[in-house]
Amino acid sequence: MKKKFPILLMSGKDKNIRREIMQVLDPDEKYKGKCLLPFLGKPVIAWVVEELVKSEYVEGIYSLGVSREDIDFGDQVEYVPVDFLADLHEKYLAGYEYLKAQGKEFDDYVVCMADTPAITVERIDEFLSQLSEMEGYDFVLPLVPYELSKKWFPDAGRVTGNFRDYEVFPGEMLSFSAKGIVEGQKIIEDISILRRKRSFWAVAWYVFRRPATWGKLLKIVLKLAKLKDAIRVLELAFKIKMGWMIIEDLGFGLDMDVSQNYEQLERYMLETKLKGKEVTRSEI
Repeated sequence: MKKKFPILLMSGKDKNIRREIMQVLDPDEKYKGKCLLPFLGKPVIAWVVEELVKSEYVEGIYSLGVSREDIDFGDQVEYVPVDFLADLHEKYLAGYEYLKAQGKEFDDYVVCMADTPAITVERIDEFLSQLSEMEGYDFVLPLVPYELSKKWFPDAGRVTGNFRDYEVFPGEMLSFSAKGIVEGQKIIEDISILRRKRSFWAVAWYVFRRPATWGKLLKIVLKLAKLKDAIRVLELAFKIKMGWMIIEDLGFGLDMDVSQNYEQLERYMLETKLKGKEVTRSEI
């Protein structure tokens, strides 16, 4: 019997900033958030839900941000009462408490970003299948090889981790344990703020405050580290058990943070996921 996971679908936006993609593509503020932008005939978030509902590993999809008034997926999605502009850590906790109030408690809570239209059920299943065999982790992060991005997005300015054995960037799904969500609120908040700076060194300075990390952090600075060294630094810095895996699929890691990603993502989708299919080009 397959292990099933709740999907916390991150569908809101940052409280304090309006991302470049929305400033450029939606100057009149017609759309509440980037996941609601029209994309090849349907809202961006609809592409993600369409794939999630196909997976036998998914227990349910719980929207954190977008409401039924914004977009109605019927019984395919449950809408968690949480402010559209709430911070990430507030949304994670709201999702956890919503499920707990229903008597639903899980070992792992899977977060999926709602602005990843190129994601496929095959890669969702790959991640969740591997996750089902991993026990006792507070945080599990799938990573995508940067080499896959160079053909389609050579100028995307994607933040990567460059190690002796891998150059990678984060996938658009990840997993937290209940402990990771409840006890890790401050860590999630801090990392979210640092992630907005799109800088590896901002995160590095954060973990540098923990002396136990200094040896392995030095290896990273000197470019002598392997990926497992970086994972160990994060475990020591945040006192968590952290797992990782490599997902060899570009669509698993493509979000829509900058305006140029919109057209590039359209081209990528038409040549891969939608190749040979008739689609409608969207007008914003």
